[in-house]
Amino acid sequence: MNKNQLTNSTKPHAQKGVGHLFGKPRAIASMPHVTPCGLYAAFLLASIGLPLFASHTYAQDAAQPSALLDTDEKPIETPEKVEVEPVAVDEDISVRLQNIYEATNWFDDVDVWTDEGVVFLKGTADNSSHREWAERVAQKTSDVVAVVNEIEVAQRSIWDITPAVDQLRTLGSDFVQLVPLLAIGTAVILLTYLIAKIFAKLARRITARRIDSQLLQQVIASTVAVLVMLIGVYVALKVSGLSRLAVTVLGGTGLVGLALGFAFRDIAENYLSSILISLNRPFSVGDLIELEGHKGFVRTVTTRGTLLLTVDGNHIQIPNNTVYKAVVTNYTSSPRIRREFVVGIGYDDSVTEAQEQIYDVLKQHEAVLDDPEPMVLVDSLGAATVNLVTRFWLDSGKFDAASVSSALMRQAKTALAAANISMPDESREVVFPKGVPVAMLDSPPQTTLETSSDPTSPTAPQKLDNDRAESSTSEGGLKNNDHSVQQHAASEELEQGENLIS
Repeated sequence: MNKNQLTNSTKPHAQKGVGHLFGKPRAIASMPHVTPCGLYAAFLLASIGLPLFASHTYAQDAAQPSALLDTDEKPIETPEKVEVEPVAVDEDISVRLQNIYEATNWFDDVDVWTDEGVVFLKGTADNSSHREWAERVAQKTSDVVAVVNEIEVAQRSIWDITPAVDQLRTLGSDFVQLVPLLAIGTAVILLTYLIAKIFAKLARRITARRIDSQLLQQVIASTVAVLVMLIGVYVALKVSGLSRLAVTVLGGTGLVGLALGFAFRDIAENYLSSILISLNRPFSVGDLIELEGHKGFVRTVTTRGTLLLTVDGNHIQIPNNTVYKAVVTNYTSSPRIRREFVVGIGYDDSVTEAQEQIYDVLKQHEAVLDDPEPMVLVDSLGAATVNLVTRFWLDSGKFDAASVSSALMRQAKTALAAANISMPDESREVVFPKGVPVAMLDSPPQTTLETSSDPTSPTAPQKLDNDRAESSTSEGGLKNNDHSVQQHAASEELEQGENLIS
C-alpha cells in the first residue's frame, strides 16, 4: 500500500474531529498532517468550552439545593411560548389592559405597564376574587410573558352592610321564584292529608274484623296515616325544589324518633304495655285483682295506667308497665273459690263426732257447693285442743265469701255445743314464786247466782235456734255486694281517658 492510499483511507475517520461536535461535519486532516493554525484553533476551543461546561454544571448543581429549600413558595407560571419578535408592543398591551380594568369598575387607581412582555399591575381591588381575575386576564393577553400582580384588596369597614343587603336581595328574589313551587307543595300536602285519613279509616275497618283491641286498631291506623303523610311531605318538598330538605326530613325522622324514645322512655313503655294488656286481657273491668300488694276492683285501663278501686273505697293508679310485669292474682277469673276456718275441741271429746257435726252443717248450707265436696280434717294437736280445719267451696259470683264463712262458723259452734262437745280455751300456767297466801274469812259464804250453760236448760234452746239460722241480718244475707260497691264509687271517679278493656 503506497502513501496516497493510506492518506485516503484515513479521511473518513478524520472527519469526526472538532467540527463534528458542533453538528457541522468538516474535513480535518489526520494527526500526522495537523498545521500550526489547527493546533491553535483546538487550544482556543478547549480553553473556551471547558470553562463554559464547568460553569453550566456548577449552575445545575447549585440550583438543585435551592429548589429543595423553596418547596413552600408558589411556583411561578411560565408561558408556553415566548416569541423572539413579539407582534404586540408593550405600550399597546398596557393600554389594552388598562381599559379593560377601568371598564369593570372593580378597581381603584389601577396602573398597568409592560416591560419586555412582563406586565406589572398596581392598584386596589374591591375583593380578592376580582384581584385574581385581573391576573388571569393579563396572563391570557397575547405576547405577555409573565404577570407581577401587586394589586391590593380594599379593607371593608366594620359598618359596611352592603354584603347583608346583597344577601337579602338574593333571598328576596329566590323567594319570589319559590312562591309558585311552595303553592304546589302546599296543595300536595293537603291532598296527602285527605289520602292519609282515607287510608286510616280503611286500616281501622280491616283490623276491626280481626282484632278486638280498640287501642291496637288505633295504633295501626295511626301508623298507616303517618307513613302516608311522610311520603306526601317528601313529594311536596321535592316538587318545591327543596330536595336537600326532603332528604334531611326523612333522615331526621329516625333520629328524632330515637331521641324521643330515650327522652320519653317511661311514657313509651306505658303505652306499649297498655297495648299488650289490651291484647292479652289478664283481667276485665270489675274483676277483683291483687298486684304489688294492692287489692281492688279494676275500673279502667288507659294508655297511662290501670285504676283500681280497693275494698275500702280508695282509688289506686298503677302504671301499665308495672301492671304488665307484676304478678297478678285475679280473684274473679274463676267464680268458684275455697275458704276454710279452724275449730278446736277438747281432748276428751270424740273427734269423729265433731267432724260429722261440722260436715252436716256444711252440707246443709245453700252457699256451700257439693262439687268439690266440703271436708273437715284434723289440722294439728294444740296444747289444750284438737284443731279441726274446715274447707269448703262457694260461688263468689253469688255469695260473699266473708259472710258465708261467718255463718258457717256460727252454725258449727252451735252444732258442737248442742252435741255437748267442748271447745276449751288454750291452757295457761301461772307461776307464783313466793307461793299463794291464803286467808280465812269469818263471814259466812254468800250465795251466788250462776247461769247454767247446760243446753238442756229452758233458755238454751231459744239461743241455739237463733244460731242455727243460715244467715243473719248482720251478715248481709250472704249475697255478693261487689257490684254495689263499684257503682257507689263510680260517681266519684275522675275521667282518666278512653277505657281500653271492657
